[in-house]
Amino acid sequence: MASLNPHTRELVFKLVFYGPGLGGKTTTLQYIYASARPEHRGKMVSLATPTDRTLYFDFLPLRVPKIRGLNVRLQLFTVPGQVYYAATRKLVLSGADGVVFVADSQAGRAEMNQESLDDLHSNLAEHNRSLDEIPHTFHWNKRDLGDLLPIDELERRFNKFDAPSLGTVATGGEGVFEGLERITRLAMRSYESDPSPATQKLIDDGVAEAMRTLADPSRADSSGMFAPPSSVKERIRAAPGPAALPPLPIDPAGWALSSPGGVSGERPAAVITGVSSPQASAAAALDPAPAHAMSFAELWPEVERESVRQAEAMLGARDAVHAILACDVVVTRALASAAAHVGTLDSPRDPGVVALLLGLDGARYLSFRNLVRAARHREPITMKDALETFGFALETRRARDAIRR
Repeated sequence: MASLNPHTRELVFKLVFYGPGLGGKTTTLQYIYASARPEHRGKMVSLATPTDRTLYFDFLPLRVPKIRGLNVRLQLFTVPGQVYYAATRKLVLSGADGVVFVADSQAGRAEMNQESLDDLHSNLAEHNRSLDEIPHTFHWNKRDLGDLLPIDELERRFNKFDAPSLGTVATGGEGVFEGLERITRLAMRSYESDPSPATQKLIDDGVAEAMRTLADPSRADSSGMFAPPSSVKERIRAAPGPAALPPLPIDPAGWALSSPGGVSGERPAAVITGVSSPQASAAAALDPAPAHAMSFAELWPEVERESVRQAEAMLGARDAVHAILACDVVVTRALASAAAHVGTLDSPRDPGVVALLLGLDGARYLSFRNLVRAARHREPITMKDALETFGFALETRRARDAIRR
């Protein structure tokens, strides 16, 4: 819970960004890191795979200008979206003062959003808490892509407690700071013992002013709002890079966290500290493969090529599990995109039906789904399995391209 140091009059809030894998949680923190004034941000610590999938968590401390006479620090965490890091998600969620659920707006990712939201409810129950009693917001991310679910449908499916929500594009920064302001405002309101409208207005005005001060003015456009960067990668490269961490055991039990930059507050159990090392370029790199490497990504539309390159990088690293999970994202997007171009106006949403309508072999599709399921549950997976899933992703793309637009 929020902690107050009576001597320094400093209030510390722990805010957790939750959601499915590849939904945009880490990218959201990267944009905040790149857009905040250097004097207000600590080091961003990322425990990630060499292909930039979050392996354990990301951590970003922010020193927010005074709000109602109090110094405020925000501890921003993400959780890993992959299914088999459930213990880590539960650990990071402990003591959260607010939750931001970052959902993938694409129609083909609705099931993954639901699985992640169910997981959030389950992990909160383990801490004897429930989502309706915790300040929380929703980011409907990736609104710049195609085949999106309407926001009103996303609200109906997932936002059961009518929490504040907004559409975001984490890669371009659209809505990111507005979302940070909203969850900070809710956390401050929850901490404040006086619920009167006058007090809430003072809190809201104070948070809004603090966020304007927190932001680097060079990031703002003429209206004072944030101008979207041409690329989050360029921002991260221009700013001091996040600290990299050496390899750690898979089992997170018994860990404790030492907050970089001296940020205090509730911590899990033992010490992990960011260090500079030769591995930093791998952990902080935003390009999953060298520019000169051969890639099949050119066969995909521009907005989908990053996921293909991630799958290729995982294959190159002989990471069969993550290669299969990355291929699942690639195939899901292709089938979701195809759904709008086959059948009647009520286009089929069942990916299995779409695969058959595209002329894909039913047995191959079932084999692909079984391999994805095995990867999610950490069952034995071989590199041959991973290569077969990538081959099926190529088949799916070719079948999708055969549809007359």
